[in-house]
Amino acid sequence: MRVFSGVSLALLAVSLNSCAKPRPVTSAEAACAVATEKVTALRGLQTSHVAMCDHATDDDTNGGHYVMALRAHCTTEEICGSTNMGWFAVRKATGEVFEWDVGEWRVGPPLSKRS
Repeated sequence: MRVFSGVSLALLAVSLNSCAKPRPVTSAEAACAVATEKVTALRGLQTSHVAMCDHATDDDTNGGHYVMALRAHCTTEEICGSTNMGWFAVRKATGEVFEWDVGEWRVGPPLSKRS
């Protein structure tokens, strides 16, 4: 697995370029920024809450999506348990963010307030 932690710079680039129409996502780093922005906004968190994205292998088995788990910072425990905030998929063609069904290893529903 590849780990990317330069989320802040990528988020700035996404924020400056975001608008209502779909935008292709061309790298795992950009997908991490898009997912971080969407997940934290829906959950009422600062983007700095996300420490990194834990990416699944980038190959053609993910149906045109970048797949990742978002990991939070460990701030409350001396020894940290899981910091997994969930698994997500970002559609390469449009930048849309979806839940990722880990059990079936496939795209789930679009990310929404209930996620």
